[in-house]
Amino acid sequence: MQHRVEHRVDVSAPAGRVTGLRLDDVAVFRGVPFAEPPTGALRFAAPVDAAPVPEIDATEFGPISLQDIDPLPRAIPATENNFYAPGITTSEDCLNLNIWTSDTSGSSPVLFWIHGGAFLYGSGTGPWADGSRFAREHGLVVVTINYRLGLLGNLWLGDVDPTSSDLALQDQISALRWVHRNIAAFGGDPSRITIAGQSAGAMSVAALMTAPAARGLFSGAIVESGHVAAARSIEDTLAVRERIFRELSIDPAGDVLGQLRATSTLRILQVQREFGIGIRAFPMVVDDVVLPTDLLGAIGEGSAAGVDLIVGTTAEEDRLFSITGWADENATTSSTIAGLLVDRNDAAEAEALYRDLPGNDRDHQFLVNTDHGWAMPARAFAAAHAAAGNRVYHYEYARRSGALDGRVGAAHLTDLPFFWGNLDAPGVASLLGDDLLTDTALPVLAGRMSGTIARFVATGSPDGGPLGAWPPFTPERRDTLVIDVEPTVKRDHNAARLDFWANHDSVPALATMTEES
Repeated sequence: MQHRVEHRVDVSAPAGRVTGLRLDDVAVFRGVPFAEPPTGALRFAAPVDAAPVPEIDATEFGPISLQDIDPLPRAIPATENNFYAPGITTSEDCLNLNIWTSDTSGSSPVLFWIHGGAFLYGSGTGPWADGSRFAREHGLVVVTINYRLGLLGNLWLGDVDPTSSDLALQDQISALRWVHRNIAAFGGDPSRITIAGQSAGAMSVAALMTAPAARGLFSGAIVESGHVAAARSIEDTLAVRERIFRELSIDPAGDVLGQLRATSTLRILQVQREFGIGIRAFPMVVDDVVLPTDLLGAIGEGSAAGVDLIVGTTAEEDRLFSITGWADENATTSSTIAGLLVDRNDAAEAEALYRDLPGNDRDHQFLVNTDHGWAMPARAFAAAHAAAGNRVYHYEYARRSGALDGRVGAAHLTDLPFFWGNLDAPGVASLLGDDLLTDTALPVLAGRMSGTIARFVATGSPDGGPLGAWPPFTPERRDTLVIDVEPTVKRDHNAARLDFWANHDSVPALATMTEES
């Protein structure tokens, strides 16, 4: 996606005079600060919204949050392009956003994107989520953001300072406030903002639908491989934090914030690296400060009343985690089911649901973890929001990639380039397979998916868009759009499997995901 720089473009916004670049027919504003640098006394503190300044140079991407490289690019190097732009720098001073718009004088719907990456990796700069195509072909204003990752954004310190809770989510809310105040200057309509994200970004979107401070800041939501079942209690969080404090040599009886603010970023990154995904430092701590104590209950009680929702998963989410090293390579269907169930006497019933499915035992094991950790809680989230009287559209992305001799399949992340329509972005073919270059049906599918997403952002409904009929999901009529080269609406899709996990006590979603070996 190479563009010709035509000229600089200026807009006058409440935040200040912002200078970006017009690339072909799309104006791009990069690295716009939405909050004060979270450094010094603001390290491990709630974000402070940026004060207006006379001039903002938005011609280059700003720094992204401190991080290591994600395990996926270690296995498939070209996928690095999903996580950040080439030549990007990292810094604690990372609270900035990027805007794509085709008409700065218009009043277009806004797509506000929250990147994924396990709350440890990623940014709003990756070419896979470049907003040019949405702006050019569909007239949307696209915003992508950076927020604090790892311990800097996710270490819960609510017992030390009640405002030092769920900092990554607070960063996202700060960015939403900035967009609400300023996006009209870029041609966006602040009354039509759809928040969207994939993976950790999707978990964030789902959580923001329950956050009191985020109410009224968006009218639509897209949860792409996410739900609220990964939220953590204070008790569980403190157990993890005790280990982190030991590794950082923090005395919990002393000045905790002072010690943390004096700790080097090198030391912080070392601890993140040692724990990996096993640190379980998600920013979804339910302490009744940023988030209520029962997220699914809050959704059912109407915490996001009037917000239209698309929510779904890929058909084989768990395959990606075998590639990244986050899955147990010795697991079988039987051992996985036994490890998930509280009462192992229920295991035979579960095994019977998977035994006769196509594929081998390893394929079935991936489906068990996908159903339990992703599809079942996503469907529960859809049902709760629908039961509260809201429009909900449920999907499963099923197009299988042939990459790595078929190991990728319909894994986590494989739907993202189709969502954006950016199949030509660098590195996409390495994840989606060589047939991406020869199968003419795939660009058509990408155009249909991205066009349907644009329709939802503009109208609140994807039904009748380029993907065709997409009826709403209701608790009584559980319709799912199965997205493949030929999309199909299915009633009660995989219901027996998902109902089993919904009706039997099991370990929390994603709790069995381990750190990279």
